[in-house]
Amino acid sequence: MRIVQVSPFYLPHAGGVEAHVRRLTEELVRRGHDLTVLTSRYDPALPAEESRDGYRILRSRTRGVVLDTPINTGTRKAIRGLPADIVHLHYPPPLTAYFATRGLRGRSTPVCLTYHCDLFRPGPAGRLLTAIYESLLLPGTLDRAQALIAHTESYVATSGPLRGRRVEIIPSAVDLQRFRPDIPGGAVRASLGLEGSRVLLFAGRLVPHKGVDTIVRALLRLPPDVALVVVGRGPGLDPLTALARRLGVAPRVRFCPNVSDEELPSYLRAADLFVFPSQNRLEGFGLAVAEAMACGLPVIVADMPGVRELITPGVEGLLTEPLLSSDLADRVDELLGDPARRLRMGGAGRRRAESRYGAATVVDALLRVYGSLSGAG
Repeated sequence: MRIVQVSPFYLPHAGGVEAHVRRLTEELVRRGHDLTVLTSRYDPALPAEESRDGYRILRSRTRGVVLDTPINTGTRKAIRGLPADIVHLHYPPPLTAYFATRGLRGRSTPVCLTYHCDLFRPGPAGRLLTAIYESLLLPGTLDRAQALIAHTESYVATSGPLRGRRVEIIPSAVDLQRFRPDIPGGAVRASLGLEGSRVLLFAGRLVPHKGVDTIVRALLRLPPDVALVVVGRGPGLDPLTALARRLGVAPRVRFCPNVSDEELPSYLRAADLFVFPSQNRLEGFGLAVAEAMACGLPVIVADMPGVRELITPGVEGLLTEPLLSSDLADRVDELLGDPARRLRMGGAGRRRAESRYGAATVVDALLRVYGSLSGAG
């Protein structure tokens, strides 16, 4: 089957959507399908076309990036000439899926769309821009897709743009061979100077909605032997570093912005507990949580639609109130004080990841959707 995945950003850009598209693409290639990833050329230094691991990456003309959104008008032209049995759109950021559907006008190619999360822009101007886009451009994009996919039922139930639409639930995908409990983390812990510490870890882009500042503030309420490792980069790195210094907890925080995909499992295994306190609806799933669970880590996640559905509270981890560093500190203290419970939760998390979030399981479900649209298996 010839499959075109349309993603606003892709490698080397790092993020949950990009990681999800990569896992799907690699698993589909492994099964013998013909894959093309059509994405933005958000950095003019990137090649317009390249081959990678058995598939092709095409980067369409992009006029710039505004409000974290690539203005890749070239997607419309690029997709017109691409042979495809299925076109799979990924949204948001906005505009990429919109330009793609414009380019597909007059073609009968089946289209599905994964709705990763709602738009969210803070402030009156942000809310106005979001309302305009969701009322004028988004409905037509969703209407063009014969199948809509989201990652969790709780997110669909609380999403305005998805209200009244039929949506398939397929979670994001984890590479269970890379993320697993038997990977040693001692060398990472030693390199960070954390022997003897109890270690919390966060992994993800450093942007405000991830809530990393809540973890930094929670350190004030936790014993001095509790340290935090922050894996990721983004515009929030400097403000978070400054916050840690201002609060006097900088010696207990390790910022690690240059961890590669290959190194990430070792960093996860260096931790005692994974913490993910997202703050708003830009977090539709939380792939990093599923990866931590696959590594056998107990997790603490925000009680928000989408991410809270990754766990059964009390089994694989605990929920925490968004924005409340005091509640997060209480949940962390509760688990750090009970090593046997953490071990049980870590084992349960691995089992849940194996049964629900593995790339093979996710792609099985995705191929059933593709088959229902194209008549292909």
